[in-house]
Amino acid sequence: MANEPDTNEGQRIEALGDQLVKVHDMLRGQLADLRKALAAPGAGTGGGPLGLDQQLRKQCLSFCEFLHGHHEAEDAQMFPGLAAGHPGLAPVLERLTREHSVISRTLDRIQELASGRDAGTAAVREEVERLAAEVEAHLDYEEARIVEALNSYGPVTL
Repeated sequence: MANEPDTNEGQRIEALGDQLVKVHDMLRGQLADLRKALAAPGAGTGGGPLGLDQQLRKQCLSFCEFLHGHHEAEDAQMFPGLAAGHPGLAPVLERLTREHSVISRTLDRIQELASGRDAGTAAVREEVERLAAEVEAHLDYEEARIVEALNSYGPVTL
């Protein structure tokens, strides 16, 4: 059909901005799952260094690592291309990069707590709640400001 995008086996074609929103939605879901797990009765009664069970510690650390990597890729790969193609976005991209630094510090603190022996579950939960507020505001702003520009590049093969 003429309106159907071409696809190759194992690949699909999607606009960059739409792809970004899907990644953000996945991050939102993982963060919601982490918050729910930390708030569950008995979350602090496992045998790990924080009283967190091993699975919850792994979930926490994996989320932090993935979000770090996502932001590093945006800073190193996506934002420079957007800045070149859409110079008017420079202030937006500068703000997003600054927000990445703030979020990175919170992620580092969570990783430290989840790996350490001196903090309790409440401290991890508190930092994850701080992270959730930072990340939700950041993702909403990023999507509102750059998805249209990313989609202007057209579809890409994934």
